[in-house]
Amino acid sequence: MLSSSTTYCEMCGRVVERRMAKVVFIEGARLTLCPICYSKAVKNLKAQEPLGGSTSSARVRPANLAKPKAERPPVREEYEVVEDFAVRVRKAREALGWTQKALAEAVKESENVIKRIESGRLVPSIDLARRLEKVLNIKLLEPAEEVSVGRAVDKDLKNLTLGDIVSVRKRD
Repeated sequence: MLSSSTTYCEMCGRVVERRMAKVVFIEGARLTLCPICYSKAVKNLKAQEPLGGSTSSARVRPANLAKPKAERPPVREEYEVVEDFAVRVRKAREALGWTQKALAEAVKESENVIKRIESGRLVPSIDLARRLEKVLNIKLLEPAEEVSVGRAVDKDLKNLTLGDIVSVRKRD
């Protein structure tokens, strides 16, 4: 499993130190990327920008059209993947009599991603977990729980100390 100082690139699956990971929003989706995928994504986004600045026909809106209303992002309930996701995915796949390759094709992912999920080395993204749930007819997501940390509820979170979280027991 990952340590708290590492994460996976959501584009290529590479293990990345959290301090090196880059967060980018692509078409409204928040992605955590390794530096290599981040540079490719930024280069591709710049290549797709229309040429000629603000006078480009791609940016000009006909005057007879009403100005579009600012859209609020939908309120999303936070979910997290269950701890035993690897076992659930493997058992459900085997119950259907599918190979890892067949499951990969069904959820439109690579076979390598399925192997890493079933071995527990890759925690699926929320989107991938939803696709796996649908295809395998299993439950992989649960609502994220807010965890209160002892007396820290009453304190300013900037001033949180280890003593606010840990209760010390004396040895006999």
